[in-house]
Amino acid sequence: MAPPTDSTAEHQQRLAALVAQRRAQLRLKKQDAAATCDLSYMTYWKIEAGQSVRPSSYAKIEVGFGFRAGSCKAVLDGSSNSVFLEDGTELITGGTVRDFRSGSLEEEVDRAFDKSAQLTAPGLTLSEARALKEEMFRELRERGVLKSE
Repeated sequence: MAPPTDSTAEHQQRLAALVAQRRAQLRLKKQDAAATCDLSYMTYWKIEAGQSVRPSSYAKIEVGFGFRAGSCKAVLDGSSNSVFLEDGTELITGGTVRDFRSGSLEEEVDRAFDKSAQLTAPGLTLSEARALKEEMFRELRERGVLKSE
């Protein structure tokens, strides 16, 4: 078998990163991810290590991890830098997986608002900023993005 070209190796590493990212998102250990995808541990390990495996193994990754059919092939042939999940979510190489179920989403939104307000509206009074922030949080709760108090 011929050694992979630089671009082939790059595409395999990109797919490896996306697969590892999805595994982390699902909170699976590699052994559990292999079982979820109906793969041997060694085959799964090779995928996350950026090594070549059979096309049928990539298809099993797609099914087990909820990738749209053909996503792995698209990354491997260089026609895509990301994969889409069946629910329409896009996984982007290098994306950060964060869990906001612990309530930290509201804290992050609060900090982002404060920073954005300082940068874009430095003349905003404190009471105006508070009123704007309260309205933003009310709207986010009404839409179901944040938990109601």
